[in-house]
Amino acid sequence: MKLPYTIALSAGLAIILFVALGYYVWLAPVGSGEPRQFTVQAGDSISVIATHLQQDGLIKSAWGFKFYLKITGQVIVQPGTYSLSPAHATPRIASTIASGDTSGVTVTIPEGYTLSQLATLLDERAVAERSELLAVADDFPPDYDFLKFRPAGRSLEGFLFPDTYKFFKGDATLAIRKLLDNFSLKYKNEIEPVLGDQDLFEVLIIASLIEREAKTQTDREQIAAVFYNRLEAGMRLDVDATVRYITDNWTEPITRADLAIDSPYNTRRYAGLPPGPICNPGLAAITAALNPPPSDYYYYLTDLNGVTHYAETLAEHNQNKVNYLL
Repeated sequence: MKLPYTIALSAGLAIILFVALGYYVWLAPVGSGEPRQFTVQAGDSISVIATHLQQDGLIKSAWGFKFYLKITGQVIVQPGTYSLSPAHATPRIASTIASGDTSGVTVTIPEGYTLSQLATLLDERAVAERSELLAVADDFPPDYDFLKFRPAGRSLEGFLFPDTYKFFKGDATLAIRKLLDNFSLKYKNEIEPVLGDQDLFEVLIIASLIEREAKTQTDREQIAAVFYNRLEAGMRLDVDATVRYITDNWTEPITRADLAIDSPYNTRRYAGLPPGPICNPGLAAITAALNPPPSDYYYYLTDLNGVTHYAETLAEHNQNKVNYLL
């Protein structure tokens, strides 16, 4: 009477032992270790991903990884960069990759941010260290078609397109490339078709001034016209934002000492364009710089309510100061 029970018990113990052994051989964590990045490329098959995970020491068995995905019905994996640890069991690693829970972070870069501000923002959001981002941007190879317009020795200021991105953490070069890839799309689809024989770098310089000086598209276009009129006439641009770029002060009042700084970026002292963009402009500012409307305006000012007033002559401009600023 006890024999069937003994057989059943033995069978049960054997199953438990088999499951435990199977877990240890195929699904258990590899061991201890800090999380590290693992990238799934678009188009990678589950077999390829499993093999790479095993080769990287993140799972014990490629077969166990594939088996777990199959029995749980998670047959689709998501490309991206993941934070995985050899201390995680295969089921956790498999579920992480299947869920698309990448190690990325979503960051919105505002229009008009300088390279310095952008690097600080990405550092604060743990995308990459500020110093690494600045180093990459200051010495980036000209391996994008539009970078042929960038003078030798110039940083990527002006080419880092403002937008909302999902960045992978810990890779400064990849972050910069993502910004440039976006600019590349805008260049091919929106900028190059209307660029003609204009110099893209000069267009970006003017667009960066527009970005910092105007808030509406009407003002962007009118201020663009003012800049071109003044440049043609050999006048100084007198853009306070260029002084702020020198001092990296975008909030506090500009001092007389600031206005007197001897720098080629100081358009209060030197005629013509500054040596490079003073920020990274958005598409609206770039479009305005590419297509300024006909205009007889040479002056503008913005009143305390944010309304911009234009003038054709210095006398009219001085009267606008009396009317709207005093």
